[in-house]
Amino acid sequence: MDELFNPLKGGLPTEPDATEHLDPFLARRVEQRPWEVRSAQYRAWSFAEMAFGSGVRASLAGRSGYPSFRGILHLTVPFRDLADHEARESLFLTWAREDPVLSVVPVLFIYEPEPVSAA
Repeated sequence: MDELFNPLKGGLPTEPDATEHLDPFLARRVEQRPWEVRSAQYRAWSFAEMAFGSGVRASLAGRSGYPSFRGILHLTVPFRDLADHEARESLFLTWAREDPVLSVVPVLFIYEPEPVSAA
């Protein structure tokens, strides 16, 4: 009703359109498949345990819109030294790239090193 008494100058909106207005089905498409992100999380977790050893923790830290990436996967991995970590990370990324689930669901991996105690 305010638009009748106080019309916008030049007919321009005061705020940018939200993404839902540009693609009204985007949110629905992403929300209908939340299991995809969870399945990617568990696949990445299992690959990380195979590459880095036991003691890997994985958590889904966030989720973004569909075309870019679907989630931020935070992996806490055992850390021995930099050369060992780089070799294991390369192995993990090779497996993730060839995996049918992780190649379809784009996930951003963030590694947090956890020092391994020398027992």
